[in-house]
Amino acid sequence: MRFSGIFGLAVVLVGVLPLRALHAQRAGVVLALPASAAAAGAGDAAAFATGASALFYGSHGLPVEHAVAASAGSWIGGAQFSTLALSMPFRGVILGAGMQVLDYGSADEMIPDPLTGGARGTATGDRVGASEFALTAGVARHLGAWRAGTAATYVSQQVADVSGHAAGIDVGAGVTLRGWDLSVAAQHLGGMLQLGMVSSPLVRTYRGAASSPAWRAARASWRAVGEYRSVDGEGTVALAGGEGAWDGAAGWRLSVRAAAAAQSAETVRAPWSAGGSASRGGWSLDYAYQGFGALGAVHRMGVTWHSRVARALSR
Repeated sequence: MRFSGIFGLAVVLVGVLPLRALHAQRAGVVLALPASAAAAGAGDAAAFATGASALFYGSHGLPVEHAVAASAGSWIGGAQFSTLALSMPFRGVILGAGMQVLDYGSADEMIPDPLTGGARGTATGDRVGASEFALTAGVARHLGAWRAGTAATYVSQQVADVSGHAAGIDVGAGVTLRGWDLSVAAQHLGGMLQLGMVSSPLVRTYRGAASSPAWRAARASWRAVGEYRSVDGEGTVALAGGEGAWDGAAGWRLSVRAAAAAQSAETVRAPWSAGGSASRGGWSLDYAYQGFGALGAVHRMGVTWHSRVARALSR
């Protein structure tokens, strides 16, 4: 039986999920990472996942215009994480499609020595890698102040020459009342992913989120967000954050955002995150920072576009 040093790259999971999640062997880690660079700057709060990236947060927040969102950056352990999402209105509904990719990199392939209990081995001269990707398609409908959405996701995971696949669904709904926005979502509900001899459920996530109206003073504005997240078998996260924005000359808008989170399970992920955006017209450039203790920090960049200047949503 052969093994590979690629399994050592699994250390990145320590920063992605609570430590006890490693024992739960949840599948589809790519689904647990912040799919929006803007949301990543505030604890992955769904309220900031506007535009096409809302596809990855229950779909109900998909915009009523044509939109594109992309993000990329290095993840901890040298992994690379990237996302791409598209959305468009079609006959009274909004359609969305997207992809999330997590590449752990590669390592030398080894044949373990049974005399050492597999602690050492002989290099074969080959290299093997590990990666995950998820393909998502969703639909949303807006009816006055209300909105609802659903999405289906196909997840594929590969470690060396072993691969596994699974499918899941998301459902979400939201409402805007007097400028306050409330939403709920259940994500990654589905079957088991079989990888070799191990069968694991997807990273099932449940969200309840709220955001305030935008309070304005001259060219500046500010709004608050809050979210409670629960992941089956992995604990809960309660976060509070906000975003401040300044409307400058020539149509430029500069934003900064941050959030602090309380987590029920042990993790090396820092309890706070921060980010910002520079936008003009239909374009926005987003940045996010998240610390992971001794494992370093994650820097994410994203770009979004929509076909017209978005409505002044409270979200």
